[in-house]
Amino acid sequence: MTRGSRKKKSRRAGSTAGSPAERLKSWVDSNQRLIIGLSLLINLLLCLALFEPKLHTGGDNCSYVILAGSILRTGDGYSQDISPGPTKPQTQYPFGYPLLLAPVVALFGPNVLALKALSVVFSLGVVFVFSLLARRLTSSVAWAALTLAVAVNPVLVEYSHWILSEIAFQFFSILTFYLMLHAEKDNQPQMGRFFWAGVLVMAFAAHIRSVGIAFVLAGFAYLALKRSWRLLAVFTVAISLLLTPWNIRNKMLGEKEQDYVVVTFMKDPYNPEKGNITFAGLPGRIVDNLKIYTLREMPRAVVGLAGQSRAGGWLAATGTVLTLLILLGMARNLMHGIRLLEVYVLVYMGVLLIRPEVWSDVRFIMPLVPFFLLYLADGAAFALCWRRTGLFHAGTIQAAALILIALLGFGLQLRLVPDNLNMIGRYMGGDRYAGYPEAWRNFFQAGDWLRENTPEQSVVTVRKVRLFYVHTGRRVIGYPYTTDADSVLSRICTSDYVVVDAVSGTTYRYLIPAIQTAPERFKLVCRLDDPFTGVLEVVK
Repeated sequence: MTRGSRKKKSRRAGSTAGSPAERLKSWVDSNQRLIIGLSLLINLLLCLALFEPKLHTGGDNCSYVILAGSILRTGDGYSQDISPGPTKPQTQYPFGYPLLLAPVVALFGPNVLALKALSVVFSLGVVFVFSLLARRLTSSVAWAALTLAVAVNPVLVEYSHWILSEIAFQFFSILTFYLMLHAEKDNQPQMGRFFWAGVLVMAFAAHIRSVGIAFVLAGFAYLALKRSWRLLAVFTVAISLLLTPWNIRNKMLGEKEQDYVVVTFMKDPYNPEKGNITFAGLPGRIVDNLKIYTLREMPRAVVGLAGQSRAGGWLAATGTVLTLLILLGMARNLMHGIRLLEVYVLVYMGVLLIRPEVWSDVRFIMPLVPFFLLYLADGAAFALCWRRTGLFHAGTIQAAALILIALLGFGLQLRLVPDNLNMIGRYMGGDRYAGYPEAWRNFFQAGDWLRENTPEQSVVTVRKVRLFYVHTGRRVIGYPYTTDADSVLSRICTSDYVVVDAVSGTTYRYLIPAIQTAPERFKLVCRLDDPFTGVLEVVK
């Protein structure tokens, strides 16, 4: 080689090293802590700007508060003691999330703001741990964009202000993958401190949400596919010792409440009279759930686009493109070898697809959203760089796709900030029901009337039993979901008061028809209008 050719080659190398892409990569590598810190700050600011200081209207958040209190009491066991009669041990909700809430309840009582602050902490934890995990899964520039996209993800921010187990489950799920990734050597799982820590965290995640069983199934499948038979045997023994005591306890109690396995195979858990789904009907349910998650929930989960009828076609197209890119990215990763992550995502989605369609919601795919973003970026890069002579660098495509997603999600949330800050201002000014629809405002005001005008030992029939108990402190019972008016009537007449609300369709389907068969047995003692909400006293 001549001196001139060596100089020319040296100039080309220097030019490459000084290219914008190389300089950007070098800057990211040198400023990883800064990028993580900025992502955490942005996530915190969004969480605070869109914070909800009031109770979620679902019953699950109240169940967790009640169960956290029961953990701190002696003598009750693990129970929701909200109805008259003997205490019934709880078997439906795993103890993991109430156990996390218990220290907060011990320090601050059932304070909604304090309990929601814990969710904000878990949101920050998700961003931090995922940033560490993702650093091992993608290139430098794509990693920075991915960390930012997770930090501003609308679903993560939304669930950072609910007292629900999804965000805690998401945190411990990501932590499990981080530990298990460190337990690998040469793409093979190895026994060691990271493996044991991963098993412990995995088991705890399964005790936070029942769907965490997908973790266990994925662990079995992953080790079997890797032919790590010795490790599979150890994993089986360890995970059995960690999970079996809870299951034995529930079996000994007879699982008097409907567990998720039973309810999963109902046609409609809110209308048990429809019966159970047959094996022949299962493929149809899977297809229906695929449509729901692809066309409606995927745009909401990844970008924050909520479903609207006037934009249904556009949203469906967006969801289809996102889903195809995610599947393409997952397939691309599987081509490079089997990982626990892909096995888990497939098993988890398989569990969701066989559940009743009425449960198909963004909250159930929320734990997978950071991984969806990872696969989406990989899918976009693979689609545009499928040949070595692709027009764009793969890392550039990954970063561009993630930055676009982040900007869309961030922009959609910024539009919500003024109204939310206004709601927070009204709440801080004394309006405890600021932001609730009128039907829910009436529901809570009916509870206020009962708390102020009835004895503490009063028993109330109401649709939202756990929410009403936390709000009023009164013992509550629910009415059966049946069109048999006599069965409903005999149930509600064991209480002292009945709340006729406007927040649930079951009120009009089951409760009101039963009351109308014997109007002389009820006396209207509190009425709220627009929409009508009433408190009826049961005439003994």
